[in-house]
Amino acid sequence: MPSHRRRFLAVPAALTALAVAQAVTSVTAVAVPATDVSTTLAARTTSVPAADEISGSGQAVVWRQKTPADTPAHGWLAVSGGTPQDLGRLADTDESVNVDAVSVQDGVAAVATSANPNGDLADHVSLRHLDSGAEDVLPVAYDNSGAAGDERYRGQAGDGILVQQSYDDDSSARRVRLLLRTPGSEDRTLLSDDEQYEVRASDAHGALVLRRTAPDWAHSFVYVDFATGATVTVAEPTTDEMPWGLEFTPRHVGVIDGSTLTEWQRSAPGDGSSTVTLPTGGAHWISDDTLAGYMTNADGTGELFAMPRDGSAPERDLGGTFTDLSVGDDGKMRVTLYRPDVDAAIQTLADGRVSTAAGDATTIPAGPARLDALALSHGALYTADDSSRQQGVLLRSNLSAGPAGASASTPSRVLAYTDGLVHQTLAAAGGRVLVEQGGPPARAHLQVYEDGKLVGTQLDFYDFSDVSVVDFDGAHVLLADKTTASDGTLFLDTFADDRRQRVPAGSALDGGALYSSVRNGTTSTWSIRRTDLTTGTATTAATVSCLPGALQVRGSRILLTTCGAASTTGLLLKAGSSTGTTVDASVHTPILGTNVLYTFTKSPDGGAVTLNAQPLGVTGAAAQPLFALPGKADTAAADRWAVDRDAPWAAWMDDAGVTHVTWAGVPTVASATAPTGFSPNGDGSADTWTPTWTYDRPVSWTLTLKSGTTQVRSLTGTATGGKIAPVWNGTTQAGGAAAEGAYTWTLTARDTVTGRAAADVSGKVTLRRVAPAASVTAPTLASSAATSAAVPVAWSAKTAGVKSYDVGWRVATRDSAGVWRLGPLHTWRTSTTATSAVFGKAGSPVLPVPGLTYRFYVRAHDDAGQTGSWSRAATTGIPVDDRSAALHYTGTWKSVAASSAWSGTERTSATKGAYVSFSADGTQLRIVATRKSNGGRFAVVVDGKTVGTVNTYAAATAYRQVVFTHTLGTTITTHKVQLRVLSGSTPERSTVVLDAVMVTR
Repeated sequence: MPSHRRRFLAVPAALTALAVAQAVTSVTAVAVPATDVSTTLAARTTSVPAADEISGSGQAVVWRQKTPADTPAHGWLAVSGGTPQDLGRLADTDESVNVDAVSVQDGVAAVATSANPNGDLADHVSLRHLDSGAEDVLPVAYDNSGAAGDERYRGQAGDGILVQQSYDDDSSARRVRLLLRTPGSEDRTLLSDDEQYEVRASDAHGALVLRRTAPDWAHSFVYVDFATGATVTVAEPTTDEMPWGLEFTPRHVGVIDGSTLTEWQRSAPGDGSSTVTLPTGGAHWISDDTLAGYMTNADGTGELFAMPRDGSAPERDLGGTFTDLSVGDDGKMRVTLYRPDVDAAIQTLADGRVSTAAGDATTIPAGPARLDALALSHGALYTADDSSRQQGVLLRSNLSAGPAGASASTPSRVLAYTDGLVHQTLAAAGGRVLVEQGGPPARAHLQVYEDGKLVGTQLDFYDFSDVSVVDFDGAHVLLADKTTASDGTLFLDTFADDRRQRVPAGSALDGGALYSSVRNGTTSTWSIRRTDLTTGTATTAATVSCLPGALQVRGSRILLTTCGAASTTGLLLKAGSSTGTTVDASVHTPILGTNVLYTFTKSPDGGAVTLNAQPLGVTGAAAQPLFALPGKADTAAADRWAVDRDAPWAAWMDDAGVTHVTWAGVPTVASATAPTGFSPNGDGSADTWTPTWTYDRPVSWTLTLKSGTTQVRSLTGTATGGKIAPVWNGTTQAGGAAAEGAYTWTLTARDTVTGRAAADVSGKVTLRRVAPAASVTAPTLASSAATSAAVPVAWSAKTAGVKSYDVGWRVATRDSAGVWRLGPLHTWRTSTTATSAVFGKAGSPVLPVPGLTYRFYVRAHDDAGQTGSWSRAATTGIPVDDRSAALHYTGTWKSVAASSAWSGTERTSATKGAYVSFSADGTQLRIVATRKSNGGRFAVVVDGKTVGTVNTYAAATAYRQVVFTHTLGTTITTHKVQLRVLSGSTPERSTVVLDAVMVTR
């Protein structure tokens, strides 16, 4: 068949690194709206990349790489351990016989590829000459029919290829032949009249072929010499048991049976075979200098053993895990050997050991990891990565959305597992993850992890194909299987104690409770029943008048996925309600999240399905598109998208393994300060109202102020950093002064990127132009109000809008020099809403001292946030009792107990000329006495001069009366005072009853 020759970048035979960019798998476009807040996580590369079909020739090595199930295989070429070059996408090799899709022989790299986008068998093979840079393209007439002329690529033969071709023999029976196809030459038939060929090894000079001969399909291994066309049978197994190992080196071809090698010289295969005893009975591969064999472990991994071909050293385990081994046309043995301490590489073996010579090791580029499932919970993205083959990991990325957009932390390992792959089920809730592992032939199981540690008891199943997870809350899981589908139930499993019970179909989990729908007797109403899973207490959360479908619950919201028999409409309602909002469920089951409802719409052509997010709790919020749902990688794979039911996030993965994360929420207030009032009076204090709100997203905003229903002022702006800081100076929209009083304000905000509205924020602010004022009252003498040192103090507002008060006090005391001084102002009450208190009772800062004068002050705080000045003082003196040592009695005086008197006692005298004397240091003198029907008179003598006469007669007894007041002066000086008993106005009115004296300071 004709060939096509073209030129490509030459690769010299010398040590040359090929710096070629890694090919990128094509990506199916998944639309994301322009108004999104999203981020991406790069495609994860596997730490143990796969490589097979390795082939080596001198300094060149080629291999095939195919890691995830949905990524087409690519061929790679490296020269002398240099940077690998991507040879492009390869043909599909999943056929009952091997197809060498990539190889290198005699300085020529062969790459079998297909133009079919589904990756069918090769329809052409590119032969790249590494020394000259020339390329030959040899066609393969593959059409998947098996009809005459249908061809299969079977391997490389130096600068040619081996092709199996169908044809009809003379009796019209379908047969196949093995052809040698080279550029510019006619095809040459090597073998014919068979059913199938499998080329086990080949080079530019010959091939070792497994042929299945007609009509009985017997097997035979033959060596074909290209130069002469001669063939020699190497082995003829009588059963399907193939030879344990084969030899194919530049000099020999043979078959291994235990420790016996039967071999032929390739230069003279017709001369017959010779027998060689090998130093080991476990060899599977033979190179010029090495024997190698493997043992398979229980987990499917292999251990590779090797030794020198001459037996000069014993067998040794090469360590790590290998996946492929080959002997090149140069007689060297190469193996893909994965070791824990080094990157995965193609290693060259020499005399049974890993060669350390330069260029004998080639690093395999890391391929895309296989992320089997996605899960989201509380703003954390979980992915299960099984691509390492020996051990999988569960990864977590924390998500955030701020003024700069969405971001995702570098994925960190949450869990490493070896008990089988994590399959389609991966769920997360409450900081825990639920994984599905295992499967036939082992038992499958569900298990929950928290911080990488197993929580509770794993739930075992024989086959996960019958089991699906309906809901998961971190501690419990709702499961469906064939039995629940037939009897209308679900399994509720508790991981803590491995307890399982049946619950009604359509149930849901949330907040440690199970929600189920129950019909109310024979009526057409149903109750949504909430059962606490700890106490077992059942309550009715809501009542509906339609047949509920499956339930979903988040907080106080309940979603009926359908409402009514055969309905495609759901119902969203709040707990305690019987009415709600209809939800379209015709395309896909809607999903209820915390403060967000996810719905689905289909494109007009019926193709792509778009995920939409509608914020809840936001007036007038509409559903907005997030992305079109990507298709599965294959039928056995998980969906490549997920939503977060606990935080507003959704994620999807494209064909290249890139994970896209989209924020589905609305801006929220992270911090707020809104003063409740201000006073635009020009005094430099609180002249403007300056609230601040800091959103977690950039927003455009409007602040509206109303008096009643009348709008007074509107302020607008854009906060690119999320901080809103409007200023109102107390004017109307027209510029006039706004009246005093209370105003309601409403802040509306909208995300500047997504256009989504945030929940409105509202409150009140009071405008006051006059500073608040208050006054305080207290008795002049404490004795006027009580019998002990307790002073009733009252205060009140003098202006409108007062909300609270500060109350203070001061007292004059004598210092060490004998000078009376007024002390500092002390706080007694702070921001109190009370209007009275008793100084000297519980809560007083001090116990009032007799003889001292206390001054009380008050200031007010109003609803505009203003604080007034301190008021004028209300002065109260604490009298000195009649028993005080400061009072000196002369003549006949008698002490009398009286419960109604100051401090409970009085001093009486009816003797003319009796007196009491004391010193008065102050500005005002007051005498407290009891007025009675037998009350007598006394004279008040100050500094030897009578300043007044007091008559204490009263028809009715009156205690604690201020019977005399005298101003001593404007400054505090010392005065001598005497109170002298005078003769009574009548003999029956001659008794003086002294209670207390007070000198105000």
